[in-house]
Amino acid sequence: MYYNSELLFYEPSSFSDISRLLESYSPLPDDYLKFLSITNGFRPFSEVPITGETEIFSIDEVLEINKHYDHPSMIMIACTNDDYLILDTKDVAQGMSEYMYVIEGGGCPFEFARSLYCDFQTWLDRFCMAQGNKYWTWRVEDRKI
Repeated sequence: MYYNSELLFYEPSSFSDISRLLESYSPLPDDYLKFLSITNGFRPFSEVPITGETEIFSIDEVLEINKHYDHPSMIMIACTNDDYLILDTKDVAQGMSEYMYVIEGGGCPFEFARSLYCDFQTWLDRFCMAQGNKYWTWRVEDRKI
């Protein structure tokens, strides 16, 4: 079965918007900041009924969503269906390249986030190659991909 879908890109983030984000959450990885400098948010595979809605949040959305949580280093940056994608600034500060996590099923606390063993660019590349499917559910055990 084939579905038509859209990739919705937005205007690039301004320098002042990126600075606002960095005032709240720092350090942030270069690949994520580069992404925001190209598009302030992203909706891949929009209007596809079987994959559900996916959104990489704009800077304003990141700031709004995360003000309701009090975690010293983990921030939500995207959602797909009931899964939330998390970026850990502590891992970034330690120079780690594997700083992306997922909370599956929505309302779980950050402590239940599991590593995706990758950086933001790798996560986005894999997600697009998987055509919007949650590739991280394809394995039953955690291991590096």
